[in-house]
Amino acid sequence: MKTILIFPGSQRKQSLNRRLADHLELLLKQAFYVEMLDGDTVDLPLFNQDLENDNEVIEQVKPVYERFLKADGLIVASPEYNGSVSPYLKNTVDWVSRLPRLLAEEGYINPFHGKPLLLAGATPGQSGGLLGLQNARNVFAYLGALILAEQITLPYAAEAWADDGSLTDPYLDAYIKQTLKRFGNVVNRLSGIPPL
Repeated sequence: MKTILIFPGSQRKQSLNRRLADHLELLLKQAFYVEMLDGDTVDLPLFNQDLENDNEVIEQVKPVYERFLKADGLIVASPEYNGSVSPYLKNTVDWVSRLPRLLAEEGYINPFHGKPLLLAGATPGQSGGLLGLQNARNVFAYLGALILAEQITLPYAAEAWADDGSLTDPYLDAYIKQTLKRFGNVVNRLSGIPPL
């Protein structure tokens, strides 16, 4: 079974993007092994090249890097901060992407290159995080990820779920399921597994 790593780009435990990430996990876990990169397991300092020679910091980055490297596919659920991704998300990616440059002789490689990636976002307003996802697309494309053309945007996310955990908008529910199916097929195809 292939592994998908979901990265909620907010450290807030009750964030709308974490709720979206949990929803996506429920939909995927029958066909994939799904891991969640929890914010409380990522405690990296603000990226600063002066810290690249600090062994203690590098040892903090290594397990986060390994999570990205071992995943067969990535889902990033990012909040929108002033039209961009969250500082937490960008900082995590900045540190993880530096290890191949710092530790190339130890066999570290770009964990994003050639990896299928689905972008998702949830906001309390009407945009669904669209501007932030455009920025995220630029960041991950620069790193060589294979970004799915479709993306999931969840507007008015505070009211998006019913009491039973289902989405209140049947069209959006169907779109999310179809998008996840396409994403899953890309992950499997790259691994030589027949489409779902």
